[in-house]
Amino acid sequence: MRIIAATNKDLRQLINQGLFREDLYFRLNVVPIRLPPLRERSEDIGDLVRHFFTLAEKEGLPAKQIESAALDRLRRYRWPGNIRELENLIRRLAALYPQDVITASVIEAELAQPVLAPAPEEKAGDEGLTASVEKHLASYFSGFGDTLPPPGLYHRILREVEYPLISAALAATRGNQIKAAELLGVNRNTLRKKIRDLDVQVIRSSR
Repeated sequence: MRIIAATNKDLRQLINQGLFREDLYFRLNVVPIRLPPLRERSEDIGDLVRHFFTLAEKEGLPAKQIESAALDRLRRYRWPGNIRELENLIRRLAALYPQDVITASVIEAELAQPVLAPAPEEKAGDEGLTASVEKHLASYFSGFGDTLPPPGLYHRILREVEYPLISAALAATRGNQIKAAELLGVNRNTLRKKIRDLDVQVIRSSR
């Protein structure tokens, strides 16, 4: 039997924190292979994009192509979520955008900073969440003048809210996914899928 294991964590650091078994590390660490993060191999992005579009088409989503300027924008992005983030983006493009060819403006809108991020000079104060969201959305829409934002705004906003919400729940429960699921009022399997899809970092407290 051969075991192939993969991780995006620093296992030596986790060992020092008492979060990973040292004996297991030495059992697994026989022939280590380092796979560079996506930002260090941007030349692969074109092939990966076409591959993920093909997979999406096989799953019943519309066939898509992407213009070269859009690919150039993807290559300049830092990809903090690595290949999983790219795959999720491609599936979203295939599912939400009606045009056959994905343009650079669509990619720019998808990779833009979260629309809910407050302006530097603003302070939340005692403002409620609903009022805060309405204010930032009004500012976001006004930035497009007489035009409208690209399609898919609903899912973009949900994605931007989900990550900090799940992170906060995990932090409050010290990484206990069962308690976090109860806190959020979602099924445990749903939470695990969200953690995986959003690449949420889960750090268990030793306390």
